[in-house]
Amino acid sequence: MKENLAVIFGGVSSEHDVSIVSALQAITFIDKNYYNIVPIYIAKNGVWYTGKQLLDFQNYSTLKFNKLKIVSLNSGSNILLKKCGFYYKKYLKIDCSLIILHGVNGEDGKVMSMLEMSNIPHTAASPTVSGVCLDKCLFKRLLNGLNVANVESFEVLDYEFKSNPQKVIGLIEDRLKFPLIVKPATLGSSIGISVCNNVEELNNALILGFSLSEKILIEKFLSNIIEVNVAILKNGNELIISELEQPLKQSNSILSFDNKYLNSSGSMEGVSRIIPALIGENLKNEIVNTASYVYKSLNLSGVVRFDFIVENQNVYLNEVNTIPGSLAFYLFKQKNIDYKKLINILIKQAYLNNENLNSKTYVFD
Repeated sequence: MKENLAVIFGGVSSEHDVSIVSALQAITFIDKNYYNIVPIYIAKNGVWYTGKQLLDFQNYSTLKFNKLKIVSLNSGSNILLKKCGFYYKKYLKIDCSLIILHGVNGEDGKVMSMLEMSNIPHTAASPTVSGVCLDKCLFKRLLNGLNVANVESFEVLDYEFKSNPQKVIGLIEDRLKFPLIVKPATLGSSIGISVCNNVEELNNALILGFSLSEKILIEKFLSNIIEVNVAILKNGNELIISELEQPLKQSNSILSFDNKYLNSSGSMEGVSRIIPALIGENLKNEIVNTASYVYKSLNLSGVVRFDFIVENQNVYLNEVNTIPGSLAFYLFKQKNIDYKKLINILIKQAYLNNENLNSKTYVFD
């Protein structure tokens, strides 16, 4: 008998469209012999929908919500509920969930919390760790605590900038020198990011950043660098290390949303890159060892992509993506793991994680 696999995507996030692309791509590789796919699309207003219409990418430009079913979950039950008029009734059981959400209100642990409260296995990291990893400012503090090298940075909160912009900009200038890179703390690696060469550009970047996030991370911009990424997939007690990639970009620009997703493949696979990365064995070992150390230290799970910056043989961990675009499947090809096998491993690990959670004692009389 087939299991009902919920694929959860969309979300109330600026990376909503990225999630749709990643999810529909993944769905084509799910083994239909074992799983009955239940697409659960979280609209931009937060409402959950399901229906066959969601399986066709062409429908999203003119999505007819009245032809979809509004669904929800109740804490303590793995039964998906369907809205019928003014009430909900039982619709179907969810056996497992493949989470393909990017950014806030999804990748940050909120949806994982709901699934765990409903005792539904999921393919991502725990809610707490997911939240910490998405927040670039918190993640920086964690890296410092683990003594993992990262680029010098400065953290600014929304209320600080709104109350005294000139003071905040002055503090940044005292701490860091131009050029700078401004990153909204809770977004992905391609949305809302600005490179600033002067005070005017910094002010505009902060205004943009705070329209997207409550915290901003400002880093020293390193221009003479190469970027190297590696993904790790947990399979039982084993960590599967992907091949290393070297994303390519034009001059000193940053890799944008258009570069990543609006290309011929419609995914991260279409980004220009060198696989394997053209780096020496010592650098490769340092990157793999650092990524493995952080993965184990945080007790991560699922596919996690680690993005590094290399400047003059110095290696810095830039950020971590607990649900990377396209689930970084293309990095595992040379490890003889195709997308279908990767998804099977993710689902198997989801069941193992859920079994481990259920083996613990939480309530005492």
